[in-house]
Amino acid sequence: MINVSQIKRGSLILAWAMYDMANQFFVLNIVSLYFVRWVTIEKQALDIVYSITFGVSTFFVAIAAPVLGAVADANRRYRPFFIYFTLLCILFTMLLSVVENIWLALFFFAIANIGCQTAAIFYNALMLTVSPKNRTGLVSGLGKMFGYLGAIMALIFTRSVIAARGYHAVFFLTGVLFFIFSLPALIFIKDEHPAHKGDANAFLKKETIRQLFGRLKSALLSAGKFSGLGDFLKALFFGLCMINVCMLFMSVYIIRVFKLGDAEIIDFIAFSAIFALAGSIISGILSDRLGYKWSMLIVFLLWVLCILGAGLLDAPYQWLIGALGGVSLGATWVVSRALVINIIPREKIAEVFGLFNLVGYLSAIVGPVIWGIAVLYLGPLGALGYRISLILLLPFMVIGMVFLMRIRK
Repeated sequence: MINVSQIKRGSLILAWAMYDMANQFFVLNIVSLYFVRWVTIEKQALDIVYSITFGVSTFFVAIAAPVLGAVADANRRYRPFFIYFTLLCILFTMLLSVVENIWLALFFFAIANIGCQTAAIFYNALMLTVSPKNRTGLVSGLGKMFGYLGAIMALIFTRSVIAARGYHAVFFLTGVLFFIFSLPALIFIKDEHPAHKGDANAFLKKETIRQLFGRLKSALLSAGKFSGLGDFLKALFFGLCMINVCMLFMSVYIIRVFKLGDAEIIDFIAFSAIFALAGSIISGILSDRLGYKWSMLIVFLLWVLCILGAGLLDAPYQWLIGALGGVSLGATWVVSRALVINIIPREKIAEVFGLFNLVGYLSAIVGPVIWGIAVLYLGPLGALGYRISLILLLPFMVIGMVFLMRIRK
């Protein structure tokens, strides 16, 4: 007999996972591959210009994220924020296709990045609407699996476009694909228990705003009251300092160090995305069985091996590095997202995800800026300067592993 509730649950999980696919079009095409190359290679801007732009936009999100999360928790309304910031990202991604001035383009990119990263807060919170409590690792892994399917699709769709029409056509296509594949989540995923309409604007009152900032201060000062949360957030910060650099500058690094051409870069990233897809779903299943702390430690160790390989090896070992990096990247978000959900109570989910994202955003400022400074001084050494800059980021991951070890079961 057909179980209607299970079919409905499965449909919502599918819609939720498809948003990870849609989001990945922006993350890959804009953040990691084509826009960064347009800025640093075609427009000949320094790496640190892109680092600072990304960092400034991320700083705005870092300030707003915990407050917006507290507002959403107070009203139990995550969906309106999710829809608004998703559409903001899509609009300014498409606007990148009509500008040639690098500074205006960087401004549009900053707004699109704010939209993308802020929407992710409420997307993560909405996972509780679609996921059974004991399957968060699996559902998180399914989302990232669809995300890396999106990465592969993005490369397939844009490969001929970049060759025939150039960067601006890819920017427009990315916005269109983001919109199409995000529609199921935007339409069908609802808030689990939304507040009454009469309460929807309660947070606009002066007293309520004061209370929300008080909650933010309390959350920042007492993260340790949830067992392991403080150490996890510290570990995440140091680990993501390095991981964000890899995400932002992987295509530039491949060009400078391994001397790959455009077609070879696309093949390399597609190859890595296949392993990221596998790493997403496998890590989701294994983390539910092995435990999220130990799974996270394994992920960090894989990153250490990946960076050592990228910093010390030459062609053709980039394929081994790509496979290892793909598995590591896919597993990072799956395990970290499941771990934080299993540390905190459900009623604090958006507020703590605001802190979760705050840590990620701060690392997205610190890591790339350190990278930009290192490359600024070591860049004259050519490929060797890039290799040294990457190796210098390894201590961040080691420190992150130390904090992970401090988390109690």
